[in-house]
Amino acid sequence: MKLKGAVFDLDGTLASTAKAHKIAWELSLKQLGFKLKIDMESLLGKRAMDIALFLIEKAGINDINQKNELAKRLLEIKSSIFAPYIMKYAEPMPCAIQLLNTLKKNQVKILIVTSSLKITALKVLEKININPDILISGDDVIRGKPDPEPTILALEKSSLRPEDIIFAVGDTIYDIISFSEAKIKTIYLTNGDIRVPIDESLLKKYNAIKINSLCDILMKLQSLHFQ
Repeated sequence: MKLKGAVFDLDGTLASTAKAHKIAWELSLKQLGFKLKIDMESLLGKRAMDIALFLIEKAGINDINQKNELAKRLLEIKSSIFAPYIMKYAEPMPCAIQLLNTLKKNQVKILIVTSSLKITALKVLEKININPDILISGDDVIRGKPDPEPTILALEKSSLRPEDIIFAVGDTIYDIISFSEAKIKTIYLTNGDIRVPIDESLLKKYNAIKINSLCDILMKLQSLHFQ
């Protein structure tokens, strides 16, 4: 059976977006009266609503009803102001465009599984000029990464099985766990635009291969005579 698909995370994997997200979150918090410097490493891989809840709690709000209400408002503000920062700062990660073009030339479906909201992911994809076959966002699922639900949903919507996937690649351990528990065999962990220490034992546990960038995958495909 010919392999037919490849699965990608978006932020930090296909697109460099950390600066845009950081500015938008901090400005959104400011509009709500909170002055908070954000450590982007602590947000990596989380769904947008989970990030909003985390930030509101970090700002000192612990009452559950107030926290939920403020988190919803924070996310609304962030979504409404995000576009200009994406248009200014987002860029494709090294070799992202070349890799996707190579896969498409060889009739490989492109599946993107992101923790971002759909509206945010679409704006990022517009900026870096990527048009996937399938896009699963954080608001498409009940349980986000590291749960396998979003990856499994991408497979279902593409009518592909785990064994039909050439590889899956992401930049956080959340990606790796989600791909692995969805039964995908070849998994890569790439350096994102924010580099974080990774427990090597987790890479071994989830059978993931560490790479420097998407260029490593591109070179491997070229060695296998992908054109």
